[in-house]
Amino acid sequence: MALVDDNDINKFLPEDKLIAESEPLYAEILEDIERVIRGWLAGYIASGVMALWLTPDDTPSTIRAIGGRLGAAFIYRRRYSEDSLDDPQYAQFLYNEAMGMLQRIIDGTMTLEEDPTDIGSGLTTDMFYPNDPNTQPPKFTMDSVF
Repeated sequence: MALVDDNDINKFLPEDKLIAESEPLYAEILEDIERVIRGWLAGYIASGVMALWLTPDDTPSTIRAIGGRLGAAFIYRRRYSEDSLDDPQYAQFLYNEAMGMLQRIIDGTMTLEEDPTDIGSGLTTDMFYPNDPNTQPPKFTMDSVF
């Protein structure tokens, strides 16, 4: 279960030096990408919507772009930190860009292109009653006494 594939990551790696799927810890990197994205968006994107992101094909392209940047940053940092004690600037740039995109989703200044009210299987929030709280006030509330 991954949000991105190697093509999403390879877009941000120097093609003559690094290839995502050849990394020995590629599976762990995919898990880290998923943990970071789902962890940051928990509470901001409905869990029912995020639960539908099972494969890269099911994942919104914005999330795949964020995941690609994170994966490239993780791989680039790991590869080039073997030769230097300093973090590579390009890896840090990709990481900062990805985290900034996640923050913009949380802030509401960046939206996902897919409809977040679609909860799968053709169901939408309009199919559940009450679906318009402005038309009728509730008949009771949790603190009402019968």
